[in-house]
Amino acid sequence: MKKRGPPHLYLEDTWYMLTAAVHMHAPILISDTKKALVRDTLRHLYPEFGCTLRAWVILDDHYHLLLKFADGQQLPAFIQRLHGSTARQINLWDATPGRKVWYSYWDTCLRSEQDMWTRFNYIHSNPVKHGYVSRPDAWLYSSYHYYLRTRGSAWLADSYERYPVLEHVQGDDFLGPRPG
Repeated sequence: MKKRGPPHLYLEDTWYMLTAAVHMHAPILISDTKKALVRDTLRHLYPEFGCTLRAWVILDDHYHLLLKFADGQQLPAFIQRLHGSTARQINLWDATPGRKVWYSYWDTCLRSEQDMWTRFNYIHSNPVKHGYVSRPDAWLYSSYHYYLRTRGSAWLADSYERYPVLEHVQGDDFLGPRPG
């Protein structure tokens, strides 16, 4: 019997927090080029799938997205395209054809505006949580810079004050501790 992942709930016009991990938490996305590939692929895909992307962050071994689909049934196809195209290109660059790049993804259907904004802040704080940088604005592969540029630091500070970052978000460590 094939082992199945966690059940997914696909609803229309609903915000999702999505986490995807690299296979075995290997730091496959360590280079700026690979993070830019994931970012740029994401940038081209989300309008094609009719979704709204509110926040994103790409780290060396995983990423988080906060997005809403008009048709929730589109989420698996979106992930399949994002993972398939980025895995092919990364494996081409690394001369590792057929290597498994992505492990899986975890999606959480958000139930309230507060939940959505708390996850928004969590995503932007994730590089700090994982020790990559000391401040969210120091991480280049995040939507934080868009909001800093378009809404300003006072707006971001107010958002953090009103919707504090959770210590733990379900799905962020669904593979268990990282090796090493």
